[in-house]
Amino acid sequence: MQKRIGLFLITVVCIAAILVTGCTRSGNNPVATVLTAAPVSVETTMAATITTTAATVSSIAPTTVPTVVIATTQIPTNSTLIVTLNSAVKKTKIGTFYPIIGTNTIFLVLDITLKNNDQNKDFQYTDSSFSIYDKTNQKKHNPITSLIGGGLDSPFTSGMIPLKSEITGQIVFAVKDNSTSYKLSVYDSKGDEISSFDNINVS
Repeated sequence: MQKRIGLFLITVVCIAAILVTGCTRSGNNPVATVLTAAPVSVETTMAATITTTAATVSSIAPTTVPTVVIATTQIPTNSTLIVTLNSAVKKTKIGTFYPIIGTNTIFLVLDITLKNNDQNKDFQYTDSSFSIYDKTNQKKHNPITSLIGGGLDSPFTSGMIPLKSEITGQIVFAVKDNSTSYKLSVYDSKGDEISSFDNINVS
């Protein structure tokens, strides 16, 4: 009887040992390696996507360069007024003013210096003392300087140039956007052309 009890206890101990050993061996967790590797792959992909997007945005940044004519002088024969063109620029805005929508017009700003070379009298000027001829569209334009002069540094609206002195300022015209070549004319108080500046080219 004691032998049977002894065999039974030995059998129970052996079974218990086998069960404990089996649970320990099956306790390995291979999932940890998979979880560690997955986020690394996702983070790398996201970083590459962000870099590509940044490069695309910076490559489409717009740039605009205005066309400017700099410092040219024309002195007509026996002229009492010498005209120097300092610059000619097309603009889509002057101060708070814009060209009229739907008219395909743009502002042409001429920065000029006028020297009164007369021996006898001062030169009086107003808006009507100036005009330009648009060679592209074959049309004459009067200035609009008095209307939008507040957006300019030194608008030529009205004033006087004393004998043997000069003055620099800006004149504004509304011209067709496709125009590229102009002639500036200056008139005396009688409406006679006393000076001109040809071959003003602005693209």
